[in-house]
Amino acid sequence: MTRRQEPVEGALEGMPHGIAASWGIAAEGQRGPKRELSLERITEAAIAIADDEGLESVSMSKVATALGYTPMSLYRYVTGKDDLLQLMFDAASDVPLASTEGTWREQLTHWAAVVRAGYRAHPWLAAIPPSATPTTPNRIAIVEAGLHAMRSLHAPGPIKLSVTLLLLGYVAMYQTASRDSVDPAVRSALRMLIDVESYPELAPLVADGVFDEPIVDSDSTFYFGFQRFLDGIEAWMHAEGHVDDPAPDLPAAIVRDGGVRAAQKAVREAEERLRAAQAKASQAIAKVTDRERKAAEKVAAKEEKKRQKG
Repeated sequence: MTRRQEPVEGALEGMPHGIAASWGIAAEGQRGPKRELSLERITEAAIAIADDEGLESVSMSKVATALGYTPMSLYRYVTGKDDLLQLMFDAASDVPLASTEGTWREQLTHWAAVVRAGYRAHPWLAAIPPSATPTTPNRIAIVEAGLHAMRSLHAPGPIKLSVTLLLLGYVAMYQTASRDSVDPAVRSALRMLIDVESYPELAPLVADGVFDEPIVDSDSTFYFGFQRFLDGIEAWMHAEGHVDDPAPDLPAAIVRDGGVRAAQKAVREAEERLRAAQAKASQAIAKVTDRERKAAEKVAAKEEKKRQKG
């Protein structure tokens, strides 16, 4: 992925530092000579920790220790853990997405296999919910490859984008659903808890041992679901006029109910207050991280002066 190496005028305004850094356009703090740290090394160390111990184990302190530096040294490159997670998410999404030959279904299946391989190599990827709008280079490259696979499909661009995001969500969801860590005691108890009277459809499957062992992350189950998505897309394409079933309306009694309307209004107002509070929190965090970064730069400058005098 080709990325810009210098900040683009106006491009950084309002952009989170982590996203700007993934594009290579983030303004970085001053560095002393012979500095060995870099965004790439920091990100690689964080990914290694997440791969070995899980995403919850990643911290600025632990990454710094793995690199042989102090946590403050990292703040010269990233403003905090949120930045680091953005960079990890993008770096771990760097998968080979060369164009392939074949039908649109074959190409989308190949695309899914490559994307899934990335999630299997880094299971923690599924723990970071992808945005509906991809914002980092490698995530955008994945979406671009999905659209490219459907270039022969006669459908509007927005529909192809929706399909791509839907399938990308399926890949991530399947990875999450495949992590089966149920306690053996709980698994055994399910045979008694799931009875025929309460769960007439599921109980016979449980009695046959469907939950006795963890459900395996298998290719057959993954592609069964994936191909059914493609079946639905193909059926929709062949439907005359591409007419979708209308979205179900709420019953009139619910729509007219004063309590429901008041509750919906309260939700909207609460969401507005939440957005305002989040904006204030983001501004406060930005001020603190900027202050810490400047402090770290002063400490590093003093250390450099001492080394030069010595």
